[in-house]
Formats: sequence, structure tokens, C-alpha cells
Amino acid sequence: MKSTVKNIDLYDNSILIKKGSLENGLENVARYLDLEPEKSVFLHSTVVNDDVIGRKLFYKPSFAHSQILSILPRETSYPKGVCLYVNKNLRDYLSTVGLAPKDNYYYIDKYPSKEIYPYFSVSGYFKEHLKYLTVRELKLLKNSTIVSSFISKDDEFTADLLDGQLIMDLKDQMKFNSKYYLRKLSESYQFSVPLGVAFKGLNSLKHSFEKLKNILNKSNCQVENSKIWCKFQSQTSGNGSYCFTGLSLESFQNTRNHIVEFCKKININQVDMQNKVPLILEIDVNSMNDEIQIANIGVEAVISGSSITLVGCVSQNSKKGKYIGSIIDKQTKDYTVYAEEAAVPFLKAIQKEGYRGFMTIDVLITKSLKSGLIKGYNIDPNARFTAGTPLLSLLQYSEKMSEKELFGFSYSNAVKDSENLFDRVKYYCGDDLYLGEKSNYMGIIPIILNDVNYFEDNKRYLRTVVISESISKAETMYFNFKKKILKDLEV
Repeated sequence: MKSTVKNIDLYDNSILIKKGSLENGLENVARYLDLEPEKSVFLHSTVVNDDVIGRKLFYKPSFAHSQILSILPRETSYPKGVCLYVNKNLRDYLSTVGLAPKDNYYYIDKYPSKEIYPYFSVSGYFKEHLKYLTVRELKLLKNSTIVSSFISKDDEFTADLLDGQLIMDLKDQMKFNSKYYLRKLSESYQFSVPLGVAFKGLNSLKHSFEKLKNILNKSNCQVENSKIWCKFQSQTSGNGSYCFTGLSLESFQNTRNHIVEFCKKININQVDMQNKVPLILEIDVNSMNDEIQIANIGVEAVISGSSITLVGCVSQNSKKGKYIGSIIDKQTKDYTVYAEEAAVPFLKAIQKEGYRGFMTIDVLITKSLKSGLIKGYNIDPNARFTAGTPLLSLLQYSEKMSEKELFGFSYSNAVKDSENLFDRVKYYCGDDLYLGEKSNYMGIIPIILNDVNYFEDNKRYLRTVVISESISKAETMYFNFKKKILKDLEV
């Protein structure tokens, strides 16, 4: 089998750090990756068909593939994205308002399936889709670079079929999504992470507790009262994170039980559970001596062989370690410089280690209670587009088109099922529905609508982005929107 991997120089120290944006979505990303947009195809999915321990997920987000509609090029026809089934009225709306022109993506009209191959994998469906293309259509795809959020064996097959290439090797990409690898890498490159330890398997848990206790004592942290997180190396929206207080025998037993139970949920076998599953123990930054957390910011960047392009920051809203939404407010913009300052040494490290592609690194921003010093800690690498990327791209595009500074956020809702579901969504938005130029590039944008699988109690999943001149105006829009949703659910 011929190689599908681009040649990369791992020893080049002349790394250019530059600023960019996602105002034209994937076209920006392709250029920052030194790719020809006309010869690039982007796929987004967090589900692959490879049975690899680091990629086992607690749940499989069946509509994550449709996030790519929110980051398509809007002012050019290339590069193309690949998308599975999406509600027709939503696709029509996104195309009409100029956010997701239909000519800018390959649409595969297939329901993601829980039961049969290719399950939720865009790569698996796209591989099959190629068999039905005409000679002319295949010729247009010839020699393309396949850029997949989670590179899979299906992507390797597709790249070979098209005489194309991947942005990097499958086996090399996996580790860059790993919290375990992040912490191990910090030992060599000295970028900032919270106090903690990385280990593999339950057999190392007791030793890791003792090791962390010594680290906390040396840093003058209160061992008995410190808040500690146990995390699996790669999760979905924080599932698998477990928080406890103090390094007591009771905490040890409870943490052990949590690891066992979560391993069972993601089908990790007994041998791997004992010796192989990568884990970390990490102090909550609010328990570190003299520090308090003031922000949680995702630094988004594109990493090529010649440069690192910082494309913007998005604040993360979370509850008990689980992601619930994204926001770009004044605080996000004020703290961006601190988040990027903490992230750049990490981004340089992974660039040197061979990573190529899109990266979001979550950074916790803290402030010293004594000196007022503000700094950041790298905690969670996402070597892919994330839930915050559509908000960032849509907001930057709207800022460019309106020539105004804008703010916004993105949240999910459960909505009542309806025969004309998207018409109901438009009713919820009312006069605040985003209409491009007609609404001054502000308003509520429905970006994901799962009308295939029920969310809960016969409800459907909806995610929106809200953009306005101020967060308070965006919140007013969202309050009225949500009030209609809740009233509908009562009926």
C-alpha cells in the first residue's frame, strides 16, 4: 500500500506564529495548512470504526457531522465539506442566508445508524459514496488531501482511491487528543499544566495517589481539602470526569469504583482496565495555593509544517466538568492574550512532535489572590473542530460583513417534536431569526437539528448560535426564544 502521508520536517525550529480567523471557514483552514482549497476535502466526526482504546466514547454523537455546515466557506466554492443527513428545511435556510451554500459540500443523504456499519462515521459513508460518483466527479476529487477530524482506516482507503493524501498518519494523530499524552509531553516541553500525575490502569492508582500527595505537599497545597479530578484520556463533553476532595482511603476506593464503572460503559476489558487504560489525576486550579479560576477558554489554532495560526478563542461553560455551551463575550476577548500565551508553548510542542491539523486546547485562566498575577494552564487537547468552532467562525464572518464588533454564545435545547419541526424552530426564533444582511448579520442561527433520534421524552435536539452587538442583547433574544420552547413543552 502506498503512503498517504505528507512529508513533514519534525526538526524545523523556525516555527512562525501568526494570527488568523475563520471568517471564511474551511477555506481559511486549508490555506493555513498550506493546502490548495480546490484540492481539499474536510470531514468532521468524533466517531470512527477503529477499535482503539483511546477512541472509545461514552456516547456517540450522531449529528456531530452537521457542525461542518457552520464552518463551510461562504465567499468561495472550495474546499468542500462532507455531510450526512440533515433536515432539508435547515439546509435550505443555511444556504439561503449564505452560511452554508449547498454547492460547498458533498451531501450524503444517509441516516447515521446505531446498528450497522458505518455507524456514525462520516468517513465510512464517504468511502461508500465514492463508488457511486461519475468518472467526471471522481476526476475533480483526484489528488485531493483528505482532512478528517479523527483520521480513520476509511480515510486511508479514500486517500489511496483518489491518489491523494492525508494531513498526517492515522496512528500518529490519536495521541494528540489525549489528556494523558498532554501531561507526559509537558514533562519534556515545560508548558503549563495544573499539578497532577498521568498513569495507566488500576494497578497504578495507589502509587499515583501517593505521588500526587507528595506533589501537593511540596507545593503547599492542602492535601485533605484539595479538590481533585480523575479523568480518562479522551472523552466526549466531559463524560468520565470524576471529582473528589482529599487523597483519603475513601477517595481512593471511590475513584477506583468510578474507573471500573466507566470502563465498563465504554467496553474496556478487564486486562486493559488493570494495566493499559490511560488516566490522569489533576488538582482543581481553585485548590492550588493562592489561585482562583477566572475563565475557561478554548484556544483554536491551525498547525501546519511551517506555521501555527491562532484563529481565535471561545470561552467554555461547564457544569461539574461537563461541557454545556460556548460564549464569546468581553471577558473572552480580554483574557485571550493570557490564554494564547499559555497555549503557544503547547502548540509549538505538538507541531514539533508532528501534529498537523486543527487544534483546540482548553486553558484555565487563574488569578493570584495576593499579587493579582493572571496566568493559564493547559488542560484538554481537542485535535479537531469542537462545539465552539461554529460559534467562532459564524461570529467572525458576521463581524466582517457587518463591520461591527459582535458577541455571542451557543447552547443546546430539547424541543417538542413536530410534524414541521424546522417551521416550529423558526417560530421560536421569531423576528430574531438570523437572516444575513436582512438582519444586519445578527440574530439566532439554528445550526444542528436532530430530527432522526429522540433526545428524551420524545423531544428533539436543537443547537443554536446567538449573535448580537452585546451579550445582554443576545441574552434577551435567547430568553424570548427559550420561553417559547418551554411553553410549547407544557402543552
